[in-house]
Amino acid sequence: MKPVGIFYFSGTGNTKLVAEMIREEFIKNGYEVDLIRIEDVLKGSCKFDPGRYGLIGIGCQVIGYSVPNIMYKFLRKVPEAENSRVFIFRTAGGVGPVNYNASNPVRRKLTRKGYEVFHERMFSIGSNWINKFDTSVVRQLYLATQKKVAAMCGEVINGQKRVLKTGLGLKLGIGLAAPVFSVLFRFMGKDLKVSEACTHCGLCVDNCPAGNIYEKNHDIRFKLSCNCCLRCVYSCPQKALSFKRLTFIPVTGGYDINKILNQACEEISGESATNRVPLFFNEYVSNGKM
Repeated sequence: MKPVGIFYFSGTGNTKLVAEMIREEFIKNGYEVDLIRIEDVLKGSCKFDPGRYGLIGIGCQVIGYSVPNIMYKFLRKVPEAENSRVFIFRTAGGVGPVNYNASNPVRRKLTRKGYEVFHERMFSIGSNWINKFDTSVVRQLYLATQKKVAAMCGEVINGQKRVLKTGLGLKLGIGLAAPVFSVLFRFMGKDLKVSEACTHCGLCVDNCPAGNIYEKNHDIRFKLSCNCCLRCVYSCPQKALSFKRLTFIPVTGGYDINKILNQACEEISGESATNRVPLFFNEYVSNGKM
């Protein structure tokens, strides 16, 4: 039995958490699993070898109704294969038809290179954009996701096909909007600013998955290849990175999914909990097929 290769991109931890859940489920079923960050493949420190794996999982978050720009770089680097079987998993702050087309670019490009993309699923644990969910909601989403991951892995092992589809109108509309967002996101790094609290520790430079941040003449600067994953904003120890105009994008109080899951209660005050409960929540936690 060949190993399973799971390749993922995670900006702030949601997709990483799901990728780790998937790894554990396959291990429970007797598989050897390689869990590899896509940014490490792009840096050359890890290899994408389709011949090594019996199953390949590829995951990332939904952003702008599509995939982060780093995924296009990865897909260009992926070698051709002969019917290597692939399942796609995505994370999002909302699970619904508006995001169902997000896997299309990945599926098309892999199919052209000879891969068989036979299964896809979307998960939600929390939101790191605009509206932050209550801690209790995140926990319930997390527990529901664990069950959905177990179900997905069973279906993948059994070869069950699953493709998320939408109506033609929504497919065409999102198909037109997604490329526009992809271009706009590249420029979003230019809206970032660095406060005097910066200690020039280099964390943002080293951790940027797109290599979009660099230091010159003791100034932190930004290129035009931003993924808008917000890793730099949330991981800065001094909270020195913020947006100049797009201040509504980062959630209040920062975002650390592991910390949120470990919290005993909601600690953020002065916000309406109603604004942080996703519309899809009830169906997501009760409908195992969603």
